[in-house]
Amino acid sequence: MKLDARISRRRLLLGAGSAALALPALEAFSPAPAHAKGNGPRLLIYYLPNGRRPEWWVPTGSDGALTFPTQSAALQPFANRMIALENLSNNAALGSPGAAHAMGTGTVTTGRRISSVAGGALENGVSIDQLLVQQCRPKTRFASLQWSSGEPGPCDVGGSSCAYTQSISWTEAASPLVPTIDASAAFERLFGSGVDGVDGPSAELRRQTKQSVIDFVHDDARALQTRLGSADKETLESYFDALRDLERLLEEDGQCSEAPQAPLPGLDYAGRVDAFSQLIRLAFLCDQTRVMTFMIEFGLSGRSHAFLDAPGGHHGLSHYGDTTGYQRLERVERWQSEQLGALLTLLGGTPGTEGGASLLDETIVLALPSMGEGSSHDHARNCPILFGGNGTLNTTGRKINGGGRPLPDLHVSLLEAFGIDGAFGQNGAIFGDDGTASIAGIVA
Repeated sequence: MKLDARISRRRLLLGAGSAALALPALEAFSPAPAHAKGNGPRLLIYYLPNGRRPEWWVPTGSDGALTFPTQSAALQPFANRMIALENLSNNAALGSPGAAHAMGTGTVTTGRRISSVAGGALENGVSIDQLLVQQCRPKTRFASLQWSSGEPGPCDVGGSSCAYTQSISWTEAASPLVPTIDASAAFERLFGSGVDGVDGPSAELRRQTKQSVIDFVHDDARALQTRLGSADKETLESYFDALRDLERLLEEDGQCSEAPQAPLPGLDYAGRVDAFSQLIRLAFLCDQTRVMTFMIEFGLSGRSHAFLDAPGGHHGLSHYGDTTGYQRLERVERWQSEQLGALLTLLGGTPGTEGGASLLDETIVLALPSMGEGSSHDHARNCPILFGGNGTLNTTGRKINGGGRPLPDLHVSLLEAFGIDGAFGQNGAIFGDDGTASIAGIVA
């Protein structure tokens, strides 16, 4: 069902005052959602701190019949929708000074060696997500978004800048993009204030009454629904339900009792992780952006996960000295895999907006640990996993052993998947310091 030109080009619902609300992609809209044609799938980089023990993370078995370990069993439903990579070497971290977590986190998306962390100007290169933004120039409202459910903590040894542990997005050497860590602020930026939300008197009324942003555009929504087909009506209702659920979640009172630093008001840590997962889904559904990074925690995270019966800082547990520490670390890594699995479930359960069966089919999700196992700061055996990206990547339940080849070759593979060949990296020849060739079997 096609609407008239005035309605079909709209991407907002309009309400009283300056209220407006971004809409999801609907079949009735023409032309297609506003992003550059041929830019390929969306990209989400999902960062995991303090390393990942391969025996708890990497699936075993043969292609098409891979089985995740018990500690990452939450990812098993996606075993036939992913590519597991192992033994990729982050040579940039290995060749940088001894601040292992700063160098692991700071270089894992850039592949650029850092000669010194002690004072002076920041050193780094452009990160893979920002290179995609620069090359593809997406026509979305936000060129990219950077979010984290963590809080600032230690910045690693040797006078290392906090930028290296608290950002994985870099536009250039000295320009890290700081993640938003407040889920309520992220929600308001997308749906609650400014151009695409409630501002002025309407905003004050909403604060006083705790009225949903949806209520301010109710009349326009009702008018639009009368002109939609059944599939679009269902999409719109599901979108409104998700927004209301997320608004209620973000309005709950609580204490962030597990934070190693001063707690943030509102949701506890687990609640923030869940809220950001829902926000990621909605941001993609509404085509607010096509490129995102999410850090479930910052590098060198000292968060205590007492709610998992795993007290003690995560970084300390990654260097476990006894059976108790080992068991607590196992609970933390299991829980983080569960959070990733929950996000994949959200994306996989949402119909696609560009011809794919789901948002996951239309999105490349790169689960990227800061290093291999954390106790030895093993930068030589990083094990990323790719999910989704159907038709662009061979995410059909495969495992690839990198055999020590540079981690940035994975980034070169992603650039190839997005149609970027030879126009990246140092002197237009490589990505980072040593990403020179794509890895066979990744790109479809």
